[in-house]
Amino acid sequence: MDDHTPLREARAYVDGNGELARALGVESSDALSVEPLGQGEHNANFVLTAADGRRFVLRVNYTSQLDLSDQVGYEFSALAALASSGRVPRALFVDSSCRRIGHGVLAESYLPGTWLDFADPAQVREAACVLADVHSVPVAGDCGLLRPEDPLRDQLKTCEALFCAYAESPLCETRVARTVERFFARAEAAVAEAGRTDADATHILNTEAVPSHFLIDSTGRGSMVDWEKPVVGEAAQDVAYFLSPTTTIWDTDFIFDAAGRARFIEDYWRSVDGRFSRDAFDARFSAYVMTNALIGVTWSCNALVEYHGTDRPLQNDKTRNLLPRYVSQDFLDLLWRDCFSGGR
Repeated sequence: MDDHTPLREARAYVDGNGELARALGVESSDALSVEPLGQGEHNANFVLTAADGRRFVLRVNYTSQLDLSDQVGYEFSALAALASSGRVPRALFVDSSCRRIGHGVLAESYLPGTWLDFADPAQVREAACVLADVHSVPVAGDCGLLRPEDPLRDQLKTCEALFCAYAESPLCETRVARTVERFFARAEAAVAEAGRTDADATHILNTEAVPSHFLIDSTGRGSMVDWEKPVVGEAAQDVAYFLSPTTTIWDTDFIFDAAGRARFIEDYWRSVDGRFSRDAFDARFSAYVMTNALIGVTWSCNALVEYHGTDRPLQNDKTRNLLPRYVSQDFLDLLWRDCFSGGR
């Protein structure tokens, strides 16, 4: 795909779009400027700027991580459900018809800020507050979000499916396969020991709490963007994902040490401040540490295969450059020590 194609498609979607103009409260969509904001694996994002300086975000969806027929509608529902948290963009407009440019489109409020900086302890504490506020939102029975019956087991199945493509590919390295199989064995045992519980499966999760999904504004207040893969589940899943080395190195070179992980969990529960019970969080957290680390590695293995081909709708240079690190032996050894062996 030509690097300029997403921008051309976004401009084509905006021009002459009366429905969009009305939803955003502008006189004419033709007067909106359209500038790239960032492109991930599944969505291309743009900043729309009106003549009066107001800004909005336009998200154009190319593929669904959840294999949904209405990906943008799903994300719109998540933003609407989380509006009371004050920590997410306002959902302004959604078009699932795919008529204008062949893709679903979502418009939301623009939130100013910069990516979370792990080197700033105040920002890391604010990230704990953001997650606590998001997880504290009561979940309506008709919110429409997926509710995995056995999330730990589902994560393992996802990992197995992701790794299968790599294991059967000529790109598969024996050392990687053996190490990942060791991860699977340890995670399987932890998941079996954790069993199943519905005690805490009552929270809307982002499920991809990477640093770039947290924005910190000039006052130090944080928010969370990119809600393409939310589910209703256990708070431990999001917290474990945030703390995983496979998460933190995606946007930075930072890796939490044991003291840093413990401090974040303490800050998180202080921010929850009794709004919901700790329930089985501690008993199941270590299993989520393993499954989330395994997701990071197996997703990268699968992406190595996909990026070797040419069929992927969106390709990201940052992803392409990072993938080798995720399967490097040094990083796999670190994961074993930090996530799977209890530091042994």
